[in-house]
Amino acid sequence: MELIKAIKNRYSCRSYSNKPVNQKIIKKLLELANLAPSANNGQNRYFIVITKQEDRKWLANMNNQPYLAEAPIDILVATKLSTQSVKEYLRSLKDWDMTHNGKDPLKVNITEELKNNLVEMKYKWMISDVATAIENLMLTATDKGLATCWIGIIDFDGVIKKFKLPNEIIPVCVVTLGYEKTKIKTVKKSRKPIEELIHWEKW
Repeated sequence: MELIKAIKNRYSCRSYSNKPVNQKIIKKLLELANLAPSANNGQNRYFIVITKQEDRKWLANMNNQPYLAEAPIDILVATKLSTQSVKEYLRSLKDWDMTHNGKDPLKVNITEELKNNLVEMKYKWMISDVATAIENLMLTATDKGLATCWIGIIDFDGVIKKFKLPNEIIPVCVVTLGYEKTKIKTVKKSRKPIEELIHWEKW
């Protein structure tokens, strides 16, 4: 399937058949997902593949979304908190021959404001690392004749405990994966006119 066709055909599927998904296919999809770009090529995304019915039911009850249990596969996508210090970050910029706001990184004064800004920046990078991978996952799944749906997490603490995530690992979302129950001939997507979203040069 051509990329443009996969983009147009992808949709949020909320009705799945009980046809199983081969483990080799799942692994290949995740390999392709991880080919997505990431900050400093850190590949800061982790995939917990959930197949047990009781665990899928637990996720469905969390969000009151039955298709989380109906889909044969739920993929919990998570990311890791950065433990890099500000000093280490600035050193890495120097190694990459970069500046920090136009200044030599090793001459930057480390303030509390800088520390706080770095935490926020790293958090945004973490989410971006996950988001790019999820888009790859959903498009390649569409290409393979599979259906997906991106689902936000409501009970973060519950998910962390239920799936035994380490302290530094943060759950981001869940992606359902499986074969659609009823074949959809055409996908109608409601989208805003692109003119409402584009700003040239400035807002």
